[in-house]
Amino acid sequence: MTAQWTGATEAAMVFLDYMKKSLSQTKSMKELYANLASFARRFYEERPTSALLVNTIKKLAIRALELRDRSFDEALHDLLKLIDEEVDYSRRSVDELAQLASRRIPDDSVVLTHSYSTTVIKTLSLAHEKGKIKQVFVTESRPGGEGIHTAKALSERGLKTTLITDSAVNYFLDKVSLVVVGAEAITANGALVNKIGTSMIALASYHRRKRMIVLAGTYKFSFETVYGELIRIPEASLDTLGFPKDLLYPNVLVKAPLMDVTRPQYIDAIITEKGVTSPAGVPLIIWESLSNREELRTMSIHQVLSLLEEKAR
Repeated sequence: MTAQWTGATEAAMVFLDYMKKSLSQTKSMKELYANLASFARRFYEERPTSALLVNTIKKLAIRALELRDRSFDEALHDLLKLIDEEVDYSRRSVDELAQLASRRIPDDSVVLTHSYSTTVIKTLSLAHEKGKIKQVFVTESRPGGEGIHTAKALSERGLKTTLITDSAVNYFLDKVSLVVVGAEAITANGALVNKIGTSMIALASYHRRKRMIVLAGTYKFSFETVYGELIRIPEASLDTLGFPKDLLYPNVLVKAPLMDVTRPQYIDAIITEKGVTSPAGVPLIIWESLSNREELRTMSIHQVLSLLEEKAR
């Protein structure tokens, strides 16, 4: 079970699939809380940057806490129903976003993308069906190499695809007309949290006057950051980097962060399932979303996990 190397949407779907199977096998409220707390903690620790995963965990956990006075059968039914609703909502949102974004891709586009995103793949595939894509450059996206899977998925859908090393981005930017990336999270000030290397691509694109478009459903907007919560950036283990062990000397420190933050000024547009916005429009969208979700406003992911674990004891 791992959510570390998949796209953010896929990671949330994996979590929901595991939760549905696990909760279906529980026999009591205490066991229900224990399973939910265990899986929620594991997935959050593995993918703390994913706003979609954090928001999904909070919704499930808060609903479970609200149901503590109901019978076990009623609580289980409500939680399984919520899981199905979240899966359906995420899939519909990705489809709506991809349809909208594909219409925003100019004709004869040469696109550069980075890492792996279900939404990006679907968007570029739809744009290709409309005859808008000439070629796609895909970075290998180390560590993890998610770009290899992106290149495979795009080529299987008939797109002319070129896989490039991460360090070659600036070399190929002259051939590129548009940069399109997905998102782990959009913060309260409109910054983008995404796979390491995204900010470097954004900076190079900005100086080369290449437009950078971010595809991010509103479910990836980070409510946590509104109240000062910091997004923890995980690091890859040394085993995944492929360094020869005899080259790792005692006084050499190896750092391999998995995500980075791209400043709002380097992003031209953020396309959501509800429409197109600029980074400056993100705070308004987040506040509108929060106005109907009191529980998401008042509780952080850490508070929610602690309450779940307390109920499981």
